[in-house]
Amino acid sequence: MLDNCMTLTPVLSLLAIDFLIFAVALYAGRKAAQRPANLLLFALFFCSGMPALIYQIVWERVLFGIYGVNSESVAVIVSAFMLGLGVGSLLGGKLSARYPRRGIMLFGLAELGTAIFGLISLSIFHWIARFTAGASLPETIALSIVLLGIPTVLMGATLPLLVEHLVQLSGDVGQSVAFLYFVNTLGSAVACALSASYLLREFGQSGSVSLAALLGTVVGGIAFLTARSGEAQPALREPAVPAPSQAEAGMPLSIAMLIAGVSGFIALGFEIAWFRTFSLAASDRAPAFALLLSTYLAGIAAGSFLAQRFLERKGTVAVSRSIGVLMLTAGAGSVFLPPLVAHFMVRRIPFLLSAPAFFLVAALIGSVLPLACQLAVSPDERAGRGVSLVYAANIVGAVAGSLGIGFIWMNYFGLRQISLHLGFAAVIFGAIVLVFASGRAAAPPAWASAAVVAALILVPAASPLYAHLFPRLIFADRPEGAEVPAHIVENRNGVIVVMPDGAVFSGGVYDGYFNTDPNNDVNLLLRIYTLSAYQPNPKHVFELGLSSGSWAQVLANHPQIDSLDIVEINPGYLKLISQYPEVRSLLHNPKVHIYIDDARRWLIAHPDRHYDAIIANGSYYWRDNSCYILSTEFLRLVRQHLNPGGVYLYNTTESLDALATGLHVFPYGLRVLNFLAVSDSPIVLDKARMLKVLNEYKIDGVPAFDPSNPKTRQTLVAYTAFVDSASLAPQFLGMETGESLRARVGKRYIFTDDNMGWEWRSWNAQIPWH
Repeated sequence: MLDNCMTLTPVLSLLAIDFLIFAVALYAGRKAAQRPANLLLFALFFCSGMPALIYQIVWERVLFGIYGVNSESVAVIVSAFMLGLGVGSLLGGKLSARYPRRGIMLFGLAELGTAIFGLISLSIFHWIARFTAGASLPETIALSIVLLGIPTVLMGATLPLLVEHLVQLSGDVGQSVAFLYFVNTLGSAVACALSASYLLREFGQSGSVSLAALLGTVVGGIAFLTARSGEAQPALREPAVPAPSQAEAGMPLSIAMLIAGVSGFIALGFEIAWFRTFSLAASDRAPAFALLLSTYLAGIAAGSFLAQRFLERKGTVAVSRSIGVLMLTAGAGSVFLPPLVAHFMVRRIPFLLSAPAFFLVAALIGSVLPLACQLAVSPDERAGRGVSLVYAANIVGAVAGSLGIGFIWMNYFGLRQISLHLGFAAVIFGAIVLVFASGRAAAPPAWASAAVVAALILVPAASPLYAHLFPRLIFADRPEGAEVPAHIVENRNGVIVVMPDGAVFSGGVYDGYFNTDPNNDVNLLLRIYTLSAYQPNPKHVFELGLSSGSWAQVLANHPQIDSLDIVEINPGYLKLISQYPEVRSLLHNPKVHIYIDDARRWLIAHPDRHYDAIIANGSYYWRDNSCYILSTEFLRLVRQHLNPGGVYLYNTTESLDALATGLHVFPYGLRVLNFLAVSDSPIVLDKARMLKVLNEYKIDGVPAFDPSNPKTRQTLVAYTAFVDSASLAPQFLGMETGESLRARVGKRYIFTDDNMGWEWRSWNAQIPWH
């Protein structure tokens, strides 16, 4: 079912885009077609939104690879991007006021400047990474602002510059903001859909950025040449009535900024909650975020256009009340969206068919910004300046939402509570806007009061629908979807679900079992118990990822291991480990040192640490960010941390491409079922040494291979046959030498940070549940 859902993605995205393009055609045919210069302007700003979004996706991805994908780095990098847009908006407002007839030329220069930076951006990022990778959090904040400052400021300046230009032509601030915001956001939505379904898959990071820079160069060049030719210069408008003053505009600018800021905060909160829902339903596939963002942006674009279109001739009170009703409706509707996705999953309906509902709520919240500008900004020579302040307030609210909800709130509240909090926040703020719609506190009309009461009833009414939400999102219509999980841990790093049988699911994907018993090997522990068969002296070991702690417990009690360093990105696992007796002692073992961080970032920050064995029981090769621990760049990083004769043992999850990548970097390899052991030294199997170690194995003082247990003999026989299989014809449930692997695998797709492996090629990858 999931595969069928994924194949519908491009179709659904195109349907939403077709609807918006149809709306543009209606508007353009009636009004904008009368001004060819306007059509050119709209086309340029539409195209401008496409490279901006491609840059955002790729730049954030590259910086995550440098500074880590832990929650702190993600929040900082995303916030730095948005803050640059806010500063750019203020700068654009100042420039538009100072050069009121140079908006198109300045827009062209901003686009050209962004394109030039885009062309060299990845080289700059990687050059700086040589000196700053693994930086501390304060350093990451400073570096993110520096690296993203120039291009994001240039991007943020474009809207106020063009608003000033268009206002001089039309005399209508609301219409100018709504249409420019519409076409630019629509361009970004198209870019998201293209990135998810084609660009990143076919061109990788560098190719996608190059295409974005090429498009930006074309847009900037046409805008600059048009401005130089004088064709787009606005004539001095002689309005039939004097342009209204700020006082006559209908709403104080400060109030409009407050409304824009709160709507930005709530909108980003919605996006964060929705992404968690989509990510679980999509089994943590990389395109999930881009597809959600495409739907979200398309909805915001539609809302900004349609709301202003229907309210352009309404008075101040009517528009203010409309803002309140829009917030009410968005808040009441948003709380039902995560359960809607789960309902679709259980009914075997492709979950992406719920996209129109997300589109609608995004449209409601997206309509607020242009309406606030319509009420508060006068259509005079300071229009660009006024719009820049409202737009900047919206971005500041979005940054606060990103940090407040994504970084802080999610660490203390679950998806149900956050959805309800955001729903109540939107409803309450909408009610406040209704009360003050006339400029002073007054009882709203009866219909508006009834709407407030209805919204306040609907929000808590959605709470029971969140029961069994996570099992349904993970398992859909499978029997497990009806089970009550033993444990659920939600934090800013993700969602961990433990089923009654001890199976662990992280981000909607299987992530192990709570089990250390080799005689009940539901989690294929033989892959780690047989370590001594090919690593003669593993004194110092590093483990990437903790999960249930079962593998770490096996390693920590290995008779030969003196120290074990573990890096885990999600601290939620520590809470779970303390509740399971078979792994609880791991938290107090003096040989074990657990660090909460991104493993790649940690290794870069500790170049002096070297190990006899590095272990990574990673997740499936098609998951989001999986390439960070499968790429040639990461394998070379691991190589730097191996002692002479050291071995890197990692999960390839049955990917021939992942196997080929490991053999591409290391000269020696050994397949251990679906794992690959690689080294710079020959890998020699020693069955006798392995059996000696296994006979000495004790976990919490109890023999792991208890000779009094009848199953132990069978297990040891199976382990011996497992090692012997390396000399036989290749079989999946066995070992295979590097020579055999190279001959069998041949030339394959080599994973790199740039091509991101299978992350954007994973629509049809199978989803193993265990």
